[in-house]
Amino acid sequence: MKPTGVSLLLASLLAVVGLAACPSRSAPAPVSPLLETRVIDHAGTRFDVVVADLSRVDLRLLRQDAAGRPLRTFEALERFLEQQGLPLLAATNAGIFEPGEVPSGLFVQDGQSLSPLNTRAGSGNFYWQPNGVFFIGPRGAGVVETAAYASVARGVRQATQSGPLLLSHGALNPTLAGSRSRYTRSGVGVDAKAPGRVFWVLSRDKVPVRALAEVFQSRLGCTDALYLDGAISRFHPPTLQGGAPETGGAFSGFLVLTPRR
Repeated sequence: MKPTGVSLLLASLLAVVGLAACPSRSAPAPVSPLLETRVIDHAGTRFDVVVADLSRVDLRLLRQDAAGRPLRTFEALERFLEQQGLPLLAATNAGIFEPGEVPSGLFVQDGQSLSPLNTRAGSGNFYWQPNGVFFIGPRGAGVVETAAYASVARGVRQATQSGPLLLSHGALNPTLAGSRSRYTRSGVGVDAKAPGRVFWVLSRDKVPVRALAEVFQSRLGCTDALYLDGAISRFHPPTLQGGAPETGGAFSGFLVLTPRR
């Protein structure tokens, strides 16, 4: 029997309702109502984004437990937080490190400097100039060039140094355009209009570093952002990285989100 106009209309309505009821397959499953997560398509790949509102969550840089033992893994990090009665909302590795999981530069945990600021010249991403520091201070979160860190260091409670800077004062690092290497990339940036909002970004596929910087600039509205690391970068728990199960490895420290106390 040939469908009538009414039956065609009904079928269309049911299709629309069905589509609305089905969540996007690309969207990460919610981990907590305290977090916002996004998936951004850019430069031919997808980027997973965690948005931290510092009025609702605490962001800490954690490298060691209460006894001074390095945490190194996401599993050890979770056990440490459980001992403090804190559920882990999200974590990611916090920058580049040397053999033995030693930070390549500054690392401040809960107001204690565990590794000094590194102003030396060298090779590799950490020394790609300008490099910089992500920090949490009295006025919120920020990203500054390493040479400018002394001007904001007073009262800093959490910090990690890495390189290169992706964005500074709204401008892309001009040296990024010359890089053609492609790796998984991760970074951290601060909302230009609200220093209490922090973005973590992780690419699902291998991309040039400039593509990561463009996500922070054009898609998230950041003016300042810092590269964290490449192929080893992870979000934990795995649902934050599109469900990819691999979150193993050893790291020098972590960016960590827990419910605000």
